[in-house]
Amino acid sequence: MASPSLFPLPGIDRIAVCGVGLIGGSIVRALRAMGRPVHITGFDTDAALLERLRAEGWIDEIAQEGGALFDSHDLVVLCQPVGCLVEFIEEHGARIGTGRAVCLDVASVKAPVAAALAHGGPAAVARFVPSHPIAGKALHGWAASEAGLFEGKRCVLTPDAGTDRTALDTAQAFWSLLGAQVATMPASAHDAVYAAISHLPQVLTYAYLHSLAARPDAREWPAYQGSGFVGFTRLGSSDAALWADIAVHNRRPLIHEIDCLSDALALMRHQLALGDAGALAESFEAARHFHAESSRPAAGSAD
Repeated sequence: MASPSLFPLPGIDRIAVCGVGLIGGSIVRALRAMGRPVHITGFDTDAALLERLRAEGWIDEIAQEGGALFDSHDLVVLCQPVGCLVEFIEEHGARIGTGRAVCLDVASVKAPVAAALAHGGPAAVARFVPSHPIAGKALHGWAASEAGLFEGKRCVLTPDAGTDRTALDTAQAFWSLLGAQVATMPASAHDAVYAAISHLPQVLTYAYLHSLAARPDAREWPAYQGSGFVGFTRLGSSDAALWADIAVHNRRPLIHEIDCLSDALALMRHQLALGDAGALAESFEAARHFHAESSRPAAGSAD
């Protein structure tokens, strides 16, 4: 008879983390911070980083081949960028279905993940729980990771109708163990929501800064910046390639949000052209009211 697990999640003794950047690295740090025995395997394109993490005791093992992880681990967390993640799932979907591991990902776009997973068949869908911890920040990589990154943060799961109940329970327990507040919603709803409240603000910041960068006279203006410029452009330091990858994989909902924003800008431009301060103030007040409503603490869960 197998001995009971000493790790807080029953039956989860071997965990593989694929990609040890900000999110994957924070998972590794959080697991080690618990001080409980659990075997952690690292898989990443940066071989030198993996060797250092093993030498420092962060991980116990370095995986040489991603497809073998699903047979030899109880939990596999895929933390690659969206494009790489989709390719990985398409390549290893069958092995996800036949393996023993419950699988999670951390991508901020879910529909492409679900589509890739479907190619692996019902067994792969059953064992995989798409996840999105809302815990990103402008800095990336292992150096930016932290054990408490998920504390008090939302983590949205987008299970399929074919997702196994035990796999879903494991996913919910895992993210709760890391301190996250877990919610669930359909993948399509997730992508529409985050196109509006996450991806569009990032693109808007880039667009604003791009418009300034294209104007030689604007180079000296940041010397006079105030808190408004600093606050609005905070997202401008984010990883450009990472965000281009996210935007392209969520392009349909994101284009819709860009069109909605364009309509709002066109309305305000028209009000400005007319010199209609009253109408412009009404538009501003509607925005201000929505901001006040959205700033209130959320009541209940998004489940």
